[in-house]
Amino acid sequence: MELAVVTLANTLENQERSRQIRDFHKKKGQPLAIRFSEELTHIVLEAPCLYLPDRKLLGADAVVDGSVRQCSGHYEIHPRSKGKTINLHLDSELAAELEQIRARVGSKTQHDVILDMVVRGMRAYLAEQDGDRGEHG
Repeated sequence: MELAVVTLANTLENQERSRQIRDFHKKKGQPLAIRFSEELTHIVLEAPCLYLPDRKLLGADAVVDGSVRQCSGHYEIHPRSKGKTINLHLDSELAAELEQIRARVGSKTQHDVILDMVVRGMRAYLAEQDGDRGEHG
């Protein structure tokens, strides 16, 4: 099961914030796990959906693994949907080309390069389709 996760520095203020979030979960009858990092430097809140009575409880230093949504009277943090893994078979020529591109943009991973290529290709395809509709429609 995917979980939404919020990590807070282990300070007195954040301990109080964690209690408020815990109490809000109890009031709503929703599950919540609270644990501390191994070094006890961080408070980790985990749940299938985290409920917050007020977004200010996150604070500026909160690390949120999930997407925050505003609801009527409270906020919810839902887990991020995990991407799907696909096997992509490239012929040797295309694989070599991909490596050349990756070498030119050394700061990007192979994943980032492929993602950029797919997004740009899709945009070009959609622009081409829109252009065809304009000519024939």
